[in-house]
Amino acid sequence: MSDRAFDLSVIIPSHNRREMLLTVLRAFEQQTIGPERFEIIISLDASTDGSAEAVLEINWPFAVRTTVPRTRGASSARNAGASLARAPRLVFLDDDIVVAPGFLAAHLRAACDNPGAVVMGESTPAIDKTDWFSLGMKRWWQDHFQKVRDPGHRFSHLDVMSGNMSLDKALFDRVGGFDLSLKIPREDYELGYRLSLAGAPITFEPLACGLHYERSDMARSFARARQEGTADVQIARKHPALFRNLTVANLTSPSLSGRVLRFALFRTRGFARFCALVLQSTLPGLERLGLRGWWQQVYNTVWRVNYYGTAAAALELGSELTDLSDRHAATRVEPDRLSVDLIDGLDTIRRQISERRPKHLSLMLGDWQVTELRDAPGAERLEARHLDGALRATLYGWAGFVSALELLPELPATVPEGMVCITPRGEAGCSLGTIDLADWSLTPRNEALTYPMRLLVRRGALPLGWTHLGAPPKEGRFWHVLRQKIVTDRRIVDRLIRSEMLPAPVVPLPSISVVICTRDRTDNLRRCLAAIQALDYPDFEVIVVDNAPATDTTHTLVQSLPGIRHVFEDRPGLDWARNRGIEEARHGIIAYADDDTQADSQWLRGLAAAFAEPGVDAVTGLVVPMKLDTPARVYFEDVYGGMGRGFVPWFREVGNVTMRDMLWPSGCGVGANMAFRRAVFDKVGWFDPALDVGTSTRGGGDIEMFHRVMAKGAGLAYAPEAIIWHEHRADFPAMLRQLRDNGSGFAAYLMAAWRNRTVPRHTILAFALKDWIWGWQIKRLLRPGRHRRDTVFAEIGGILAARGLYVKARAEAEVLAATAAPAAERSKAA
Repeated sequence: MSDRAFDLSVIIPSHNRREMLLTVLRAFEQQTIGPERFEIIISLDASTDGSAEAVLEINWPFAVRTTVPRTRGASSARNAGASLARAPRLVFLDDDIVVAPGFLAAHLRAACDNPGAVVMGESTPAIDKTDWFSLGMKRWWQDHFQKVRDPGHRFSHLDVMSGNMSLDKALFDRVGGFDLSLKIPREDYELGYRLSLAGAPITFEPLACGLHYERSDMARSFARARQEGTADVQIARKHPALFRNLTVANLTSPSLSGRVLRFALFRTRGFARFCALVLQSTLPGLERLGLRGWWQQVYNTVWRVNYYGTAAAALELGSELTDLSDRHAATRVEPDRLSVDLIDGLDTIRRQISERRPKHLSLMLGDWQVTELRDAPGAERLEARHLDGALRATLYGWAGFVSALELLPELPATVPEGMVCITPRGEAGCSLGTIDLADWSLTPRNEALTYPMRLLVRRGALPLGWTHLGAPPKEGRFWHVLRQKIVTDRRIVDRLIRSEMLPAPVVPLPSISVVICTRDRTDNLRRCLAAIQALDYPDFEVIVVDNAPATDTTHTLVQSLPGIRHVFEDRPGLDWARNRGIEEARHGIIAYADDDTQADSQWLRGLAAAFAEPGVDAVTGLVVPMKLDTPARVYFEDVYGGMGRGFVPWFREVGNVTMRDMLWPSGCGVGANMAFRRAVFDKVGWFDPALDVGTSTRGGGDIEMFHRVMAKGAGLAYAPEAIIWHEHRADFPAMLRQLRDNGSGFAAYLMAAWRNRTVPRHTILAFALKDWIWGWQIKRLLRPGRHRRDTVFAEIGGILAARGLYVKARAEAEVLAATAAPAAERSKAA
């Protein structure tokens, strides 16, 4: 036995895991290579559970030996096993990994294909627990192996994991094996760094795989954090070049948070540890309550206190941080840099990389940097395959860029005179306009564009996204800077390419009734009707519903405009006016726009395209700001969320609607831009006259209708091509009143859904408490971020008043419904 030659020596360190160890050994009975080609050395690290006796009493088909290291620890166990190995190739395996039948054959094959390489195998996590910690650990392992599986991955010492690894015994002996002075679990990373200094390549072999029965939990995770803190300090002392790559380097941060962290750890470490224990005790409760965001933040905080606490203790004196930082700076050398341009072609670039083997690569496309592969201690020198990995990782950064450039026409020579004013705006906000990529036509929304400016990017009728120019570019560079902004926006490029790939469908253009509901806002209405009259659509009628007016100015205005019908609706309330529009409409599709909007010339074509899809009963469109010239308008659009719902179309039909979608219909759109098939009102009912502007509730009529459409099985679509420009509130007092109305309107909508039983009442209650009150209102109060707390208080004020307002509006609506004359008589009387 002692003279037998082996190809592989498998070293398994183990500590009191007898049953698991026997399961691991039984897997080697199924290996595809003969048992005479490998030996197994079990290094028992202070085991007291009879592991040695249990192993030796079985007659294994392969050679098995046990040894006891002189000192405690996994590093000592691995070194002891390696010292007894009789094969030229070592395989290190943890005692909780059950290997596949081809495990050893895959390690051998990878070693033959890559002489002298360190081969890493895949250890698939066998974690069946469903708590958040276990799921997070499982996801970490899966992400790691997905990363190293990429042929273009750049390996470094951080990819060396001793749980499933093989390397030449001569190489292992030459670098000195595992460092016994280091705290686990950093011993494999430190060995990996010494292997990289020795020039050993690292490779990954997915077929050298096994199931990893990971048994860690939160308590072990925090214990590991304490070990890592001590180990990182030890590694920084031994290898100064690695200091900036270690988490402990964050203690040198000059920021306020860095100074506070140093004070807490060097002066009040005991108190910080006590606070961490208190926070740790809250984790199970946070998980039971479903507060994942808070759970993650508390977990991260406790982990940091454990890590930095032991790191600070290992440092002994805070002044050693400065010494470590200085020693790191002394090791730094200028890396071998190579800058390549994609315009030169991939073959040329691959040849340059293969010849130079640089440590640092800048990947350019003309003047623009696509990506950068930085030099890092312990990382392998760059090869041509790393270029392919970088290109895959930045697909939209180069392929999309090139494709977008090919789709765009040649840039204009100059900016039309008077269209862009170089002088920046004196007041807050920005100017608005559109840029059409079909011909680079630039259209200001109001007067000349000034800086900063925000442009709605479109290609013909298709909106693609927003782009922003903050400061005037150099003279003559306006179009180049604008193009760069557009083609480096992944979302815009993606939509542009998709629009090119999908053929434009032939859309039928059905007759449409356009309903504008108004009340004594003649100036707004005049602007709105001018845009409606300019619509590019062959067959539509326009109905202005004059809702309980105090004067005849609306009637006078409409009478002066040809082709527009004017009807009175004497019952006050926007939903009464909307229902009157249904009564008066002559066509099968009814579209609604508010009187403080301007419709895009392609608005009705966008709606018609959405209705051309089978199963669509209702459509909402994109609402964009008409002006962003005041802080209140910018806040409403950028922070509160505005009225737009993005640039990606969607369709919600039966079987494709979640309960959350159904109960949060404000995510579907707004009443300022919506359209319905006339027949859908027979299925779902008309607008609820106890809701929206003109009643006590002050809102909710549009979203209640969207909710009912989905709840009763009708199809609701969103069409960003149907664009309407909306004038947001100009100042904060007016915006706060609007947000208060939003609060009362949304609460009234939920009460209407409760009353109508469109969905189970317990579902409405759970949604209101968890998603709306807690998830939207309270969370913004606790962590406002960019939100102003007074806007949240305004909404909450509307919520608190909503019940009384809804009861009052309900009673008023019932009285008005009982006393109203038929529509024909009301029209005649008007």
